[in-house]
Amino acid sequence: MNEVSKFLKLSRVSAEQTVSYGLVFFASLVIFFISQVIQSYLSAYNLSLMYISFTAGFILFIPLVSLVLHPLLVNRAGQRETFHIRALLANIGLICVVQFLCFLIWITDAITLYSLYVDQNSFLAKVFAIKTQARGDLTFEFYCFNFVLAWLFSLLSMIVGVLPCLIARLDNLGLVGDFVAAFSFAKSQLLLISLYALLIVSAVLLPLLYAKYLFVVVFPIVLVVIFTRLNKDYLLWSKS
Repeated sequence: MNEVSKFLKLSRVSAEQTVSYGLVFFASLVIFFISQVIQSYLSAYNLSLMYISFTAGFILFIPLVSLVLHPLLVNRAGQRETFHIRALLANIGLICVVQFLCFLIWITDAITLYSLYVDQNSFLAKVFAIKTQARGDLTFEFYCFNFVLAWLFSLLSMIVGVLPCLIARLDNLGLVGDFVAAFSFAKSQLLLISLYALLIVSAVLLPLLYAKYLFVVVFPIVLVVIFTRLNKDYLLWSKS
């Protein structure tokens, strides 16, 4: 009887993990589809350089995508977390609103920067009535700025979005306690978190800019690896 219950438990965990992998792959497809629609519209209006700003903005949705990876969490007893659909939907509703607002704010600022420093005579500059003196072509600086900002977005998304939700599932310290623990962990492991942020940026920007179909494969793999590593790193850190 015990053997049967163990087998059913393992099957349930395996099924939950399969659902989790399937959902993160589906989320990657959705992001890829949105990126291609945006790229086609930008090309139609001769705004292709703006595409990097949208790809950088996609990183803000990392906390939302990471919610589907919670069944991969390993608790202190070495067991997999179960999949709670109600908790998932509640977290999705909260994070989706915050992340969407952040994305809109960023894109508005990106349009202004593009119109000021890249193309002062662009369609966007005319629509938003942005007037400025010619400053020359600062395309390279615009790209560098977006890469750096994407890294900061990635870092912020992990510290403010991914880690508090992860800690809530493992320790449940309360809303404030989860954020405090997330900041404490990030502060003590800043170099490691910065490296993870750089990997996420590389998995999002580079494929979407230079090898778009590779994004569907690279992004979910990198996200799963980093999420599971954060799980293990936090458990080791909290024991010390």
